[in-house]
Amino acid sequence: MTATATRGVGFSVNGTAVEIGGPGGRRLLDVLRGDLGLTGTKEGCGEGECGACSVLVDGELVNSCLVPLRQVEGRQVTTVEALADGDLLDPLQAAFLKTGGAQCGFCTPGMLLAGHAFLASSTAPSEDAVREAIAGNLCRCTGYMQIVEAIQIAAINAGDAGIGRSTGRALAQPADEPRRAGDKPSRAGDEPSFAGGATWGGSGGRAPTGGPELVPARTLDAALRILAETPLRPIAGGTDVMVELAAHGAPGSAPLLDIRSLQELQGIRLEHGELFVGALTTYAEMRRSPLVAEHLPALAEMAAMVGAVQVQNRGTLGGNIVNASPAGDMLPVLLATDASIVLIGLRGERTVPAAAFWTGYRRTARAADELVFGVRVPLPAGRTARVRKVGTRRAQAISKVVMAVAWREQDGAWRDVRVALGSVAERPVRALRTEALLEGTLPTAQIADRASAAVAAEIAPIDDVRSSASYRRAVTGRILRRIVLDAARE
Repeated sequence: MTATATRGVGFSVNGTAVEIGGPGGRRLLDVLRGDLGLTGTKEGCGEGECGACSVLVDGELVNSCLVPLRQVEGRQVTTVEALADGDLLDPLQAAFLKTGGAQCGFCTPGMLLAGHAFLASSTAPSEDAVREAIAGNLCRCTGYMQIVEAIQIAAINAGDAGIGRSTGRALAQPADEPRRAGDKPSRAGDEPSFAGGATWGGSGGRAPTGGPELVPARTLDAALRILAETPLRPIAGGTDVMVELAAHGAPGSAPLLDIRSLQELQGIRLEHGELFVGALTTYAEMRRSPLVAEHLPALAEMAAMVGAVQVQNRGTLGGNIVNASPAGDMLPVLLATDASIVLIGLRGERTVPAAAFWTGYRRTARAADELVFGVRVPLPAGRTARVRKVGTRRAQAISKVVMAVAWREQDGAWRDVRVALGSVAERPVRALRTEALLEGTLPTAQIADRASAAVAAEIAPIDDVRSSASYRRAVTGRILRRIVLDAARE
């Protein structure tokens, strides 16, 4: 770990190679703004909700406030400064000006990069698609219609020019050699002007600030050996861990074990009649997986409700599982589908049913020297699963209530009924008495009313800053009633 702490992190920013020293757990946002002087990337909420700090990492849209420095090693980072070519605006920037898509400008850099990421995809620029693409970018003064229109104009203009869905040029090209303190561009405008040079922590410049050290694990075996010796906290997507560090103070924090690159924990596949989802599978990967779409579409549907594009690109199923929040969106889906959590350590592999995995408030059955390897979901014939989430708003909302219901139909009646809930107890739970009421019944309006009353009576939610117990109880009953009624009409 000592060697790791002194090694600089090399990566490319807007086509220029840089090397940054200091703790590997520093926020990429702080490095871009403080070390490199790229202040177009804005500090907003610091929790991955506002999108003001959005950048591209290898072309993928992320919140730089949630990305630890060491996780961009060897990668290409693109900020808003890369868009214009000298005095020549990027076509998307020009479209923002044309439509009045910027006023105060604070949200504009993140919006532009979200727009670029969308334009680089193959998605048709419908209003709904553009709105989803920028759902992780908040704007409080311009109004989204002008921004949506600007992205649509840029897409149409790019197509008319015969350059496909990109904006017409590459945003950055990797450099051969890293920029170091004292290096200067050959002429003004050739490269970004980095404040004080681009190497910190060993060759001059001000000291880097904030953040724990990240201990990299290149293989699963290496990670397990590190955990067996020192029970470090693992970090993958960082969408929970980085928020906690920011809230409770990062300086002096204990080192973290960086497992994001472990190939063994990635992938979605069918094994022995079960759907296996690796712990490091991101929400974005679950959304676009053909296997998930075919065998467990409810998993993809719920993944689409977790944050927005930036969070979905980094957040992982394993992270949601071990974070063990009562409001964890994916957890009721796993409970309702009788999933099992696969744990692995030097002592071997073991499997824990989801129903036994969450043992209390943010407590799990995982030992300190274990990692979540993945999730196994049985695929019984004829199973149907439905999910619902209620939050303060449609996107970027922590659940007030989240529900997953699964059943098999036999002669029209429901069998093997599972009703799983989040945000209504100290941990994700199943409504066992409500399940028993629904077992063997036909989905009718009368049964829907009885199930609604039963589940509202069975749960014991609390009042907190996000909602009241009475609201949660009422909403839980209503969404279960709706699921039953929808099934009756199918």
